[in-house]
Amino acid sequence: METNIAALVEKVRALILSQSADELIGLIDDLHPADIVDMLQSLDDSEREAFFRIIPVEKAGEILGELEFEDQAGIIDSIGLSRSSQIISEMATDDAADLIAELPADHRDQILDAMNSEGEELRGLLRYEEDSSGGIMTTEYVAVKADWTAEYTMAQLRKSAPDVHTAYYIYVIDAADRLVGVISLRELVIADLNARIADIMDDNVQSVHVDADQEEVVQMFQKYRYLALPVVDSDGVLTGIITADDVLDVAEEEATEDIQKIAAVVPLDKPYFSTRLRELFKSRIVWLMVLFLAESITGGILQKFSDTMKSAIELTFFIPLLIDSGGNAGAQAATTVIRGLAVRDIRIKDLGRVLGRELALGLILGCAMAAVAFLRAGRVGGGFEIPMVVAASVFAIVTMATAVGALLPMAAVALKVDPATMSAPLVTTIVDGLGLMIYFFIAKAVLLGA
Repeated sequence: METNIAALVEKVRALILSQSADELIGLIDDLHPADIVDMLQSLDDSEREAFFRIIPVEKAGEILGELEFEDQAGIIDSIGLSRSSQIISEMATDDAADLIAELPADHRDQILDAMNSEGEELRGLLRYEEDSSGGIMTTEYVAVKADWTAEYTMAQLRKSAPDVHTAYYIYVIDAADRLVGVISLRELVIADLNARIADIMDDNVQSVHVDADQEEVVQMFQKYRYLALPVVDSDGVLTGIITADDVLDVAEEEATEDIQKIAAVVPLDKPYFSTRLRELFKSRIVWLMVLFLAESITGGILQKFSDTMKSAIELTFFIPLLIDSGGNAGAQAATTVIRGLAVRDIRIKDLGRVLGRELALGLILGCAMAAVAFLRAGRVGGGFEIPMVVAASVFAIVTMATAVGALLPMAAVALKVDPATMSAPLVTTIVDGLGLMIYFFIAKAVLLGA
């Protein structure tokens, strides 16, 4: 049942004002952290501070991990070093590491020093790149020895369960802490109590290297459909696990980044309303300037063929139609191929097949649009030549645009460049220039002679 956030806000405000700590703790105890986060958005800074001072540190850590960094930073600044270090100690290690990494260096060190052993563990996680598997893993997992019995393993699991992030999978390590197998919780529960873990584990365990890019991690989860994936170092030593909920966040981040790149925007690392206008300006101006200068080539093409336009002024009426048709067709092809590359539906070895399919599709689309263009141009008058030029140009431009739109992302992959940088605006700009050249060459050949 969905929580009534407005009513919850009023109750929490009243309990904070009356300093009814026990009632406030009881109220939020059964609420999902996501609902509490929604409620916190309606509280002012002083109310949030009071809220995080009152509730138990375990619950506070769970809630703090759900907030955006700007909100997290405001809260830990307001509640002081001692309280904030206690709360961060209760967060999942991957969430705590993400928070600590964003703090100023001096504040970061103060909190880590106050956290003692947990602080040292977080320092270890902070060594990894933010967008690597080590940067998103948690060190809270269950690991057992191959020579343990199922009964002994269950007993150890009961002891460690409160401190682990997930127990869907139990990982098996050797004397050197190298990953050698995995067993699911279900398999452990139904196993004979005296069975050795080595006899019931699966030794064909999939893992990811600690320095692997987070995009590779997402692809592994998509392929194997795991709830968690172990992370190992170069020696095969188990260093942590990555859970499905963390991968969902990464997948959303990667998709957002690709969408922004496709729109010729430098990817933002903060939510929209948390990003300053200056940063928004910087994220857009570079590509806008590049595209602006590239589009100036179009003016040069128009100038070069000015004599052709003067001889048949009707040609100018159809320039927007032609360049828009080509740009749209190219953007469609580019977007389709970029997405296919992102989800591994298309690979670089498929270049010939992709180009062949897009050329065939371009021919079909070109024929359909050329027929409509011929009828549309015929209404302008000027005889048979103008409609023929427009129709032939639409056919050629749409065919060319689909091929270019498909080819550019594939070329980017071959050059080890993110294909999303072959944005729709970039494809459109290139196609505009080529399309105008095609249009005027055809017009010159038909109207003035080659």
